Amino acid sequence: MAAAATVAVATLAAAGTLTTPASATPPNATYTISVGSTGTFSFGTDSPATPYIDKDGTFYFQESFSQYDEATSPNHYWQFYSGTNFDTATKNTAISDAVDPANPQDSNANTTWRCDNGPTGVNATAGGGYSLPDYCDLIGTWVDPDTGNWYGLVHNEFTGSPFGDGLHYDSIDYAVSTNQGKVWAITGHAITSPYSTLRNDTSAFPNQTYDYGDGDPRLFVDQASGYFYLGYSTRIVPKGGVGGSTDWLEHVARAPMSGKMATGTWQKWYNGSWSQPGVGGLESNVVPVTSADGDGYTPVANDYNPANIGNVDQQIAAGTLPPSSPLAVMNISYDAYLGLYIATPQSDQSSNRPQQFYVTDDLSTQKWYLAGDSGSYTQASWYRWLVDGANATNSTIVGKTFRYYCVIECGNFGGYTDITLSSTSPAAPPVDTSKTYVIANGSGQVLAQVSGSTATTSAPADGSTLQSWSFSSDGDGSFTVTNAATGQVLGVNSASTTGRAWGTAPTATTLSGAPAVGQQWFVIKNTSPAGTFRLVNRYSGLVLGMSSTSGRLIETTPTRNWTNTTGSGVGGTRSAADQTLTFTPSGTTGTPTDLTLAKPTTASSVEPGTSFTANLATDGDAATRWSSAYSDPQWLRVDMGATHQVTEVKLSWEAAYGKAFQIQTSNDGTTWTTIYSTTTGTGGVQDLTGLSGSGRYIRLYGTARGTGYGYSLWSFDAYGT
Repeated sequence: MAAAATVAVATLAAAGTLTTPASATPPNATYTISVGSTGTFSFGTDSPATPYIDKDGTFYFQESFSQYDEATSPNHYWQFYSGTNFDTATKNTAISDAVDPANPQDSNANTTWRCDNGPTGVNATAGGGYSLPDYCDLIGTWVDPDTGNWYGLVHNEFTGSPFGDGLHYDSIDYAVSTNQGKVWAITGHAITSPYSTLRNDTSAFPNQTYDYGDGDPRLFVDQASGYFYLGYSTRIVPKGGVGGSTDWLEHVARAPMSGKMATGTWQKWYNGSWSQPGVGGLESNVVPVTSADGDGYTPVANDYNPANIGNVDQQIAAGTLPPSSPLAVMNISYDAYLGLYIATPQSDQSSNRPQQFYVTDDLSTQKWYLAGDSGSYTQASWYRWLVDGANATNSTIVGKTFRYYCVIECGNFGGYTDITLSSTSPAAPPVDTSKTYVIANGSGQVLAQVSGSTATTSAPADGSTLQSWSFSSDGDGSFTVTNAATGQVLGVNSASTTGRAWGTAPTATTLSGAPAVGQQWFVIKNTSPAGTFRLVNRYSGLVLGMSSTSGRLIETTPTRNWTNTTGSGVGGTRSAADQTLTFTPSGTTGTPTDLTLAKPTTASSVEPGTSFTANLATDGDAATRWSSAYSDPQWLRVDMGATHQVTEVKLSWEAAYGKAFQIQTSNDGTTWTTIYSTTTGTGGVQDLTGLSGSGRYIRLYGTARGTGYGYSLWSFDAYGT
């Protein structure tokens, strides 16, 4: 076990201590990175491991290997490991050695035919010291909730040494398996270069450099938005390997999960928006917002252009090419303790450096802030991924302490190392932990415990305390959900893999000691609809779903933001509404009406240089926000259209929150009555209940900011009659 080392984050001061500059949330937070105990991982290959859980609850991870040296054997394979978690998984030979019965040339143990005959391989050419046209690796695997089919992204390295430099081009395809990984079909392109990938194409690359193409995919499945987000990289390479270094650039694309990775569903991040197609579209180099560019991406005029003259170093010096992105080859996970997405890019493939950790609160805007690094723990960090330590299976959501896995050039790391990423301002609880709530889905069904048993069900609301639940923080980003009538906690059986199988119904059982991992839940705030959540079980990674369908009134299922209406496969006719949840304080009947939704909204100011206007706090979209100027006082006012009694106001703050503010109502928009006041605002989600006031107009009036920035609200909701 390694001794724990605590590293404060951000800018290195002269004395050698670290203090934090502006970060994702809030700007004045301090992050601390502690490096703790270590464990082993014996299965490293030439790719990161991709973990996932199949429909029957079996845990898998998948790796790939492609060796350019044909004298080495085996030299091209996709391997699969299975078990209960990373600690117990072993090679699954039935899948890893499977041969396509319709084509004996194609097998997981030798993917040569598969790569050469895939969409990229059929147009690739061998040469320049590369004996095959295409070397392809499966990197990033997902199980389709509708069919149970396995989908994966394929990293292609093809048309070797296109300008006599010993390198190759890159692209990303996607593949599908309909029989749990035994046979794969590379089906189409996902992400391809905006430039030519022909050998010796001097018309496309007339000067000293060329673009290597798009590869090194790192897939993240975002449960909050229903999108796949894909970090991928390119290299700007000197022709013939002569004259200057190689430049690493980072790009991002996304696609709705309902599109199942298909060609045409991907959009690249370009010039500040998702505006370019995945196949052949332009792409921006993604950089931290603390870089000189400031917007999180390189301006088009300073990004790569094949027409620019000079080698890589000369173009960087001239400002016509950005230097290697600090975010190159980044993995993404969601940290429930921080309430932020975290990214771990490669350190440096040529030297040992600390591992950096970046954070953002919004993947749709790609604004990454440096949270800190691993200090004296250094590596070159070729392949890395994060895993939640409590379940040892899941990379999508992690808690305060997580496992950092590394293979190849790992320096002080290797196997896995426990990392604790702490903050002076972690995510505020999404609910008031002193209250009880009715948990309802988008169709109006509510979560209930069946009287006199441990079973749970979905039922119409009736006001019973058996339909009332409280949330208790476990301190690391997860929550225990307890029934108000029985005191029993919601969960699944974490002593068996069947507790992770699709369709498993959670039960309510008496808590004995600390909650088991199956009794812990991540509360994920949905991007849309505003004010809704998903409950993600920490053991299974599945979400709580409810319906009125006999046989599956309540169950845990994969995340979906679409409805499968075909009734085919394992998906049945499950809908997004089944798992889109609202939390209403107990005693409130029906679904409360938001009196401010889409109503005329004005503000004292808008943050300079932004379009974060007042109406974005009341538009019903949790991914948009109002932000003010950096001064006091500031206000946000809503015309509710008629006189209403106001009993509750819910504020969903962005990083920049109000420390001292009032909620006020008015009949004429001029004379105001204060119905709530505080000087100790906490940020996060503040649900202000028990209010008593009336008026046609309602406003937030801020007198003291909680940060150096302005006031910023994702949503401003008022309820009453």
